[in-house]
Amino acid sequence: MVIRNKKNGKRFTLVELLVAMAVFSILLVLMMQFFSGSQKMWVGMEQKNNLYADARVAMDLMSTLLQSTYYASGGVPFILEDGTSEEAKIYFPTQTQLDLLEDAGSILFVSFQRGTGNRANELLMTVFSDSEDDNPGPNLDFSYFFPPYGAGSINDIGDARSHLKDILNDQIDTTESGNCVTLLTNVTGFRILPMRLSGTDVVAASSNPLHEIPYLVEVQLTLMNQKDFDFWQDQLDGMAGTESERAQEFRLQHQHTFSRAIYLGDRWNRDL
Repeated sequence: MVIRNKKNGKRFTLVELLVAMAVFSILLVLMMQFFSGSQKMWVGMEQKNNLYADARVAMDLMSTLLQSTYYASGGVPFILEDGTSEEAKIYFPTQTQLDLLEDAGSILFVSFQRGTGNRANELLMTVFSDSEDDNPGPNLDFSYFFPPYGAGSINDIGDARSHLKDILNDQIDTTESGNCVTLLTNVTGFRILPMRLSGTDVVAASSNPLHEIPYLVEVQLTLMNQKDFDFWQDQLDGMAGTESERAQEFRLQHQHTFSRAIYLGDRWNRDL
């Protein structure tokens, strides 16, 4: 079969036409693969940029509050638990101003920790601040948590630590509490590694829990993007105890770890 081109009288055979269509189809497939790959790369970069931005905001907030840690003669409640695990918890007073709370005053007690149960993937910040209530109730009077101790049921700094921890943890369980904020989701690890000054050397502080304001801390956040986290969670569904080898391998390959050293200074390095 021959196809005539009416403009210039040239003829195309059916074979030539089929060959041209095949070449065009191959080029079209290659172009589609190129654009599809570019789109996947763009989406991946966008997800990574969002992950980095979220981690940077959380790190900046923790750095600001930790660097403003409040110390008073006679000691203040400070607790760092399980810092080397993936579920570190820290409770401390900070001398700063938070726009998140109205009329909060210049000193706040703050905690950073991962949630539990269905909130285990969240990095939470809880806050305990002064109240305008004249009768805040037992153990909720803000002044009880500062030296000298012995007022009300707060008999010493040990009592103050214990009550403060309970108050901040209760904020997590309170429905729609304005004093509990989710800083990050898809969190697979949260570590706070404390360091103390020994002479001129900086060494690891091994106490757990730690009740001494450290010389510096290294905060480590481990996150996944939403798609990878959902897949990892599906692999863990119904499992009890240690995650499977496959799930652990997937987590190690797809999680991103962000670290920051936060200097608190030798003036805070005192036994409380």
